[in-house]
Amino acid sequence: MALSGLVACSNENKTNTGSNTDEDVFIRLSAGMPSATANPDSKAVISGNATFTASVAGWEALAGEEDYSASPTWEASIADIQAEANQQSVALNPSQVYNADDDIKTYMKAWYPTGNVEAGKVAFANTDGTVDALLAGAVSGSKWDNEGKVLQFTHPATQIKFIVKEGSGLAANTTIERITIIDAELPTGFDLTSDVVTYAAKANLDIPGIDGSLVIGTTETGDRAGEPVMIRPMSGNTLALEVETSTATFDVTATIDGDADFVAGKAYTITLTFMQSDIELSATVTPWTEGTGSGQVE
Repeated sequence: MALSGLVACSNENKTNTGSNTDEDVFIRLSAGMPSATANPDSKAVISGNATFTASVAGWEALAGEEDYSASPTWEASIADIQAEANQQSVALNPSQVYNADDDIKTYMKAWYPTGNVEAGKVAFANTDGTVDALLAGAVSGSKWDNEGKVLQFTHPATQIKFIVKEGSGLAANTTIERITIIDAELPTGFDLTSDVVTYAAKANLDIPGIDGSLVIGTTETGDRAGEPVMIRPMSGNTLALEVETSTATFDVTATIDGDADFVAGKAYTITLTFMQSDIELSATVTPWTEGTGSGQVE
C-alpha cells in the first residue's frame, strides 16, 4: 500500500504515521501463518507455494466495548497471501483508515474462504471436504497505535490424506473404488464472536477424486488416493472408514498413535495396505505440523 508524504512522529509513546494529527492514517497490516507447511497436495490445501485471498472486517469501538455480533464498520479483502507468510505486508481492498478519534479503536478479524459477515457469522459452501478454512483472530489499532498489526492465520481443521499399497495375495489389477470417512463434520462457516469454525452435522464423507481407475500396487511405496479433506478434529484417536475395492468392501478402524485426539492443524496420512481378504493400516502425521502415528486392521 503506497502511503505518500507520510513520516513518523510520536506522542505519549504512541505512533502516528500522519504528518499531523488532522491527516487520515491508513490501516496497514501484515499476515502470517504459524509455521512453514508441506508442498500443496491440491488446489484446496493452503500450504507450500499456495496463495489465498481473505476477507477482513473492522469494528470501531471504545476499548473493551467491541461487539463482533454487530455489523462491522467496514469490510474488505486482502489478496495473494502466501501460505508460508511470516509478517507479509498485505493491502486492504478497498483501503481503510483509522478513526480520527484516537479513543476509538478498530478491531479486525480475517478469514478464508471469503464471505460477508452477518450477525457475527460467515457461511461458505463446502460439500466435499476440500475447503481449507483459515481464521485469524482479532488485532486492534488506532490512529496513534498503528504499527505491527499482524493477522495470524491458523488451520482450525484436521487434514486427512490416503495412500493405497499392494499387500501379499492381492488379486492383480484390483482397483480402489471408494474410501468413506464415517461421521465426518465439514467446516461450513465461522463464528467471529468466539473465533471458531462452524461445522455441518455429522455425515459420511466419500473422499473426492476416487473414480475406480486407480490400480492398487502401481508403485512399491503406494499411491495417493483421492484428494486431501479437511474435517472437524475428532475426539479420540480412531477414524472409522468404509473402504471398497473392485473385489471387496472393508470396515476399517484407523488408530493414530501419539495423539489422544485428532489435532487441529495436523495432516494425517493414512496408508492402506491391501491383501485379498483384509487391510493393514499405518498412519503418519505430516506438516501442517509434525507427528507420527500407526494403525493396523485385521
